[in-house]
Amino acid sequence: MGRIAEALKRAEQERRSHSPGRLSRTAGLADPMDVSAMLTLPTDVGQVDAGGLEVSDEVLPIVEGMTGSLVTYYDRSCPVSEQFRTLRTRLISLNPSNEHRVLAITSTVPKEGKSVSTVNLAFSLAEIRHLKTVVVDGDFRRSSLAKMLNLRNTPGLADLLRGEATYEEVLQPTPLPNLFFIAAGNTDRRSAAELLTSRKTADVFRRLHAQFHYSLVDTPPVTTVTDVGIIGHMCSAVILVVRLNKALEPMARRAVRLLQVNNIPILGALLVGDDRTMTRYGYQYSDDCNYRDYLRQRPTDDTAQ
Repeated sequence: MGRIAEALKRAEQERRSHSPGRLSRTAGLADPMDVSAMLTLPTDVGQVDAGGLEVSDEVLPIVEGMTGSLVTYYDRSCPVSEQFRTLRTRLISLNPSNEHRVLAITSTVPKEGKSVSTVNLAFSLAEIRHLKTVVVDGDFRRSSLAKMLNLRNTPGLADLLRGEATYEEVLQPTPLPNLFFIAAGNTDRRSAAELLTSRKTADVFRRLHAQFHYSLVDTPPVTTVTDVGIIGHMCSAVILVVRLNKALEPMARRAVRLLQVNNIPILGALLVGDDRTMTRYGYQYSDDCNYRDYLRQRPTDDTAQ
C-alpha cells in the first residue's frame, strides 16, 4: 500500500499504546478504517485523480508570505499531501450526485490543527480544475487564515454581515484560479452570535452554496463557544478534527454530543496523529502530521453512547 499505509499502520500501533485517557479509535466517532481499504492514489498530482477527475499539473510558484504549512500547495507529492488527496477522494465519493456542499470544519479543543487542515483540504480540492472552491474564516475570535494565506483580513465575513461590505468586496482570489477566500473581517465589537443570527447570514451561505462546488468554513472548537451550533445549521455537514495526544476522549465525546443535540449532521472525523518517523520537510511544516480520515456513509450514526 506504500508510504500512506505504512504510516497508518504505525499510527495504529501508537494509538494502542496510549494511556486509557487518550483518544483511541477517535473516541467512538467511527470504527478505524481498515488499512487494506485505503484508497491508493498517484504520488504525483498530474493527470487524473483516483475518481477519474482531471487535476492540475502546473508548477506552482512560491508565494511570498504564504505559510509553509500549506503542503498541498508547496509539495504536492509528499505523504501529507497524499493523505489530503485521499480525504478529497473520500469527500467526492460521498457526493456521487456532485451536489454543491458547504462544510464546517471544527475541532474538540483549540490548537488541534483545524485551520491548517481546512486550508490544505481547500487547496487539495482546488487541484481539480472544475471544482470551484472557497475557504471561509468563520472564527471571529481567533482568525488565522488571512495570515496563513498572506491575504487581507478586512473587509471579511463580519463586515459583510454588518452591512459594511458587499459580497464581491470580501471575496478574494488565491494563487489557484478556482480557489477563493473570505476572511473573518472586523466584528466592530459585535458578538459572534449577533452576527451569525442576522438575516444576512443565511443569504450569504445560500450564495456560497449556489456559487461554489465546495465551501469550507473554519469555525471555533465546538466545546468552547456556540458558533458551530449556529453555522452548522447552514452547512451540509460538519467535519471534526481530532488530534492524538491533545484531545481527551471525554472531550471528544462531548463534542459529538453537542453536535448531535443541535441536530447538526456529522460527516466524520479527521484524525491528526503525531508521527515522529515521518520525514521533516524543508518548508518547515512543523506539525509533521499523519492524517487519517474517518468519513462515513452514514454521517448521523449515533456513536456517543
